[in-house]
Amino acid sequence: MSDSASPAYFGIRNTLLKQSDQLAGVPEPDRAAVLGNALEAVPVAAGFLRPYSALFADGDSSASRLAFSCLSAAATFPQAGRDEVAELGTLTAILFGLDDIADNIAGSWSPDDIVRIFGLLSAVLRGQAAEPGEGPVGEALSAWRDWWTRIGAHPGMAAYAPVLAEQLDLAGAAMARERVWAEGREPWPDYATYVDNGTQTILYRTWWVAGLGVRGPEPAHDRRWRAVLPATHLGATCMRLANDIRTFERERGEGKPNSVLILERAGTDTEAAVARVAAHIAELNARFLDALAELPPELAGIAEGQRRSVSFNGAWYLARDTHAYTVRELTGDAGAHGG
Repeated sequence: MSDSASPAYFGIRNTLLKQSDQLAGVPEPDRAAVLGNALEAVPVAAGFLRPYSALFADGDSSASRLAFSCLSAAATFPQAGRDEVAELGTLTAILFGLDDIADNIAGSWSPDDIVRIFGLLSAVLRGQAAEPGEGPVGEALSAWRDWWTRIGAHPGMAAYAPVLAEQLDLAGAAMARERVWAEGREPWPDYATYVDNGTQTILYRTWWVAGLGVRGPEPAHDRRWRAVLPATHLGATCMRLANDIRTFERERGEGKPNSVLILERAGTDTEAAVARVAAHIAELNARFLDALAELPPELAGIAEGQRRSVSFNGAWYLARDTHAYTVRELTGDAGAHGG
């Protein structure tokens, strides 16, 4: 989205959090390479998304997530090549755009619309795609279709297309459910129900189907997804809660449910609610690392990637938002770290 599309959304910061190092989740010896890899991938990803500028802001816009998206992919897979980082970074940016649609930042959409939109994404994977149309949804669908045309040719992706379609359907249903809560059509859920739904809306599971296809072992098979799913679910929950700590002040104004706000409504003061959510993340992260350690040797690269992903993104959420990190800043960080 452009800066002018929703200044309140892109302007709010979490005043409760202490600033920390945004790169704290990247091992220091890897930082130069990770930043350099991300910087090399940015022009490629920018080229993929340039036709859809209404939804995907330019990399030097404060509303852009392009630089962050490529940096997150590079931090997850430091050994990946430029094109792989660019494709996975493009996927992250597309998922951000879809989240903007579901949050009514890019247009106004009903819960039924959200389910329909995610169904159209799934249809692309099933070879049933219709014409995307215009506006932000049309741009998101076109960007998705272009991405799948490229990535679907990857040797590992074809086997995971049905899994990816399933995850999109689950995410669409979860986002629609969240919209129902936000609009007051149904009472807010309890903490556990919200968190369970939020493991889908954070789109970590969706992203990792593609991560497995691009960087996982061959031959690709859906049993590998089934093997990695329990750990992936825990990682998604960690990410959801870390995101909630970052965004609860903004979401309070939006009337949108959030784990911190649900605890507040139950009578917990804000600082105590944040502390409880942070403690829950620590508990889940320990279980997440244990689950990764139990994966078979052929999935060691995926296990390491998930560990790196949650570490990077969790630390980033404590430091700043995912938007407003420009390509210019990424260039400066790469130069400062010798990348």
